[in-house]
Amino acid sequence: MKAGKYFSYIALLVMAASLFSLMVFQQCANIVPPTGGPRDTIPPVIVESKPENYATRVTSPVIELTFDKYIQLRNIDRQLIISPPQKERPDFTIRGKTLRINLNIDLLPNTTYMLNFGQGIVDLNEGNVLEENEFVFSTGDEIDSLYYAGTVLDAYDSKPVEGVVVMLYDELYDSIPYKSMPNYAARTDADGYFRINNLRADTFKVFALEDKGGNYLYDRKGEEAIAFREEHISPLEMPEENDTIEDGRNGHISYPRHDTLYMFREETGRQQLERFVRDFRGKLLFTFRKPLQKEWEIRPLNFSPVEDWKIKEVSKGNDSVIYWITDQEVYKSDSLQFEALYWATGPSDSLKQLKDTITFLKPRTEREEFLEVRTSVRNNGILELNEDFLFFFETPVAYIDEDKISLYHLQDTIVPADFGFVQDTSFLRECSFVSEWIPEEHYKVEILPGAVTDIFGHQNDTINVEFEIRPDDYYGTIVLNLEEVADQVIIQLKDDNNNILREKIANQDTELVFDYLVPQLYRLKAIFDKNRNGVWDTGNYLEGIQPEIGIFYPEAINVRSNWHTEETWNLNY
Repeated sequence: MKAGKYFSYIALLVMAASLFSLMVFQQCANIVPPTGGPRDTIPPVIVESKPENYATRVTSPVIELTFDKYIQLRNIDRQLIISPPQKERPDFTIRGKTLRINLNIDLLPNTTYMLNFGQGIVDLNEGNVLEENEFVFSTGDEIDSLYYAGTVLDAYDSKPVEGVVVMLYDELYDSIPYKSMPNYAARTDADGYFRINNLRADTFKVFALEDKGGNYLYDRKGEEAIAFREEHISPLEMPEENDTIEDGRNGHISYPRHDTLYMFREETGRQQLERFVRDFRGKLLFTFRKPLQKEWEIRPLNFSPVEDWKIKEVSKGNDSVIYWITDQEVYKSDSLQFEALYWATGPSDSLKQLKDTITFLKPRTEREEFLEVRTSVRNNGILELNEDFLFFFETPVAYIDEDKISLYHLQDTIVPADFGFVQDTSFLRECSFVSEWIPEEHYKVEILPGAVTDIFGHQNDTINVEFEIRPDDYYGTIVLNLEEVADQVIIQLKDDNNNILREKIANQDTELVFDYLVPQLYRLKAIFDKNRNGVWDTGNYLEGIQPEIGIFYPEAINVRSNWHTEETWNLNY
């Protein structure tokens, strides 16, 4: 064999062996991935600490915690609670499996310190949270051993509030939450639960804060939600194990005294005229920051109108006012100047009068010459059996010509039907079209041009709306029996999206009927209306006024067609 052929043969063998090895490697890589193992669900454990947990006579502000596995810190600045709270944040250093914490303070004498890490320490690989998350030591000879526990709920709906800081002060004057950090603090968990351990024997003020600034100070009134207890508390001794009660909230323990704090946001800022607009020549809109508490007025400054130069319309929330100009000379004016006088509540709950000078200029655009009309039911829509057909007008109505309005049954032939109009005297741009609706019937509303004339002489264009009435057996009913009604209570019927559908007021044990309900899930809410004004009211800390409490019926109610659902609600809350 010649040398050239020999080397060519050898080269082919080497190339084939290389290709075979590559194919085997690729197949191995694709077919046999590493299987790993079961996920590690075991949280990290502290195996050594300097000083020891619950040590006494501690002099150094440096703490070292050694774990059985590698750890990392997760949002530790928000999760860590130190009692007594400190202005300076500690420094954290991780070396291997050891966490070094420097508190950066001079320790106070004869003081018990508590560090609660919350969810801030987790293992490196799987994020399992440290369970034994309290570290306690004392600079004196003893560890303080008293406690205070409870739950923070939103006053409006009694739902738990997570992440709220509950604070205790040994200075008992009312303004202390504005000025000083507390002596003790704890953060609520997902169930709104808190417990402050290792308290000394003393008397404390209780204040809870949605601490958006992270500084333990109530310095964002109106932005931060708060809760407070009117009476001061004295911490209790930890009970014996057989005196505690499982309360069902993820294994939390209810102790002999378990307080409930109701959270709310205070109303802030004085009453203020926030906006004034002249949409068109005949409309002056005034919008206020808060609902008006007393009658208000405007006084013309650059014109002298006749006595009845306007029509006043107040919003249903009583926080805006519209003046419709009926005097032609005022209507045509390019500039209108007024002095606005209204009332606001001062710090001592007294009313004082405020004044603003306002100028309305000529509007940029003019409105259309016809009257815009909307209806509560769209064309080919459905009207509920117990509802009126509503008309909504752009401007107040002056005259309705019922001869130009017709209602028909749409059967095999078109049959006229009886109807009537009812105008809302408080809201001048709404009108109800009333009739005895027949279930499963089809109707048509026909409004000819010029049927409706507004106060400016504008008239409507042609309107035709066809609609259907549901069958009466489509609806369901909730019969609610209220028991132990001690004071006025507002009962709200809500849909599954928390929209208020209906509202009733009860002052004693009674039966409430919610009928003509579309089949779906409903929620019932009760508001304990202490001041009997028919609405939910927030609280005021410095005035010592707690918010009104709202609670939900424990279960959603599934309403079915042609079905009566009877429920009993004991309101001894």
